[in-house]
Amino acid sequence: MNAIRIVGIVLTISLISWAQQPSAEEILKRSVESSYPEQFVSVNKLENFAKGELVSAYELRVFKKGSDKALLEVLAPEDAKGQKILRVGDEVVILFPENCRIVPLSARQNVLGTSFTVADVLRVDLVKDYNAKLLGTEKVQDRSAYKLELTAKDETVPFARILYWVDTENFLPLKAEFYTETGKLLRRALYEERKQLAGALRPSKITIENALEAGTKTVMTIIEMEIKDLPDSMFTKEALLESCKKP
Repeated sequence: MNAIRIVGIVLTISLISWAQQPSAEEILKRSVESSYPEQFVSVNKLENFAKGELVSAYELRVFKKGSDKALLEVLAPEDAKGQKILRVGDEVVILFPENCRIVPLSARQNVLGTSFTVADVLRVDLVKDYNAKLLGTEKVQDRSAYKLELTAKDETVPFARILYWVDTENFLPLKAEFYTETGKLLRRALYEERKQLAGALRPSKITIENALEAGTKTVMTIIEMEIKDLPDSMFTKEALLESCKKP
């Protein structure tokens, strides 16, 4: 076999491999679709740690419809029970049931004093809000992963830049790092403990570590998840106030 033919074969293999590799946008889209159904209800546990010690824990019910409607309801502890956070589009509000008061929230605000922001649980839409660039592949959690760089499309999203690692086999997220416009690392996220949720394999444990304060982190565990058709009428301020008035 002469040298020219060998070079031709190598080039052909390289071109086929390149053509088969998905684009950064497709990787990101498939990762988001693999992580959560289009519509679902889940029960989650949030555990907040400071200096390595557990300081608070919450149980939540989350309703999500598409990329622009979400509702979070606090189930426990008793002193926070009944609080609800509603997000429709870019608007986010919280309901305090003791006085039926609705207060606006920023997507950057932390949820219930944890390391999770409102955007983490209800707001962020990686496909809609970020441009994706494929930086290569790396090993993460002993898995081959695509490494994506996500840059914010506008200033309304809470993080200017995200590094995001996606499993090359099943497109599930493995790790993320969140940065400011100036390049300062704010926090890290780990996506772990995959299990069957709503008929598919998904990460059931997400740990958010505060990069600015050692030992400060929040762990969200998805206890159960169900695919469910949700009416638009439940994602309104009127529905929030109505639920508050019920005994």
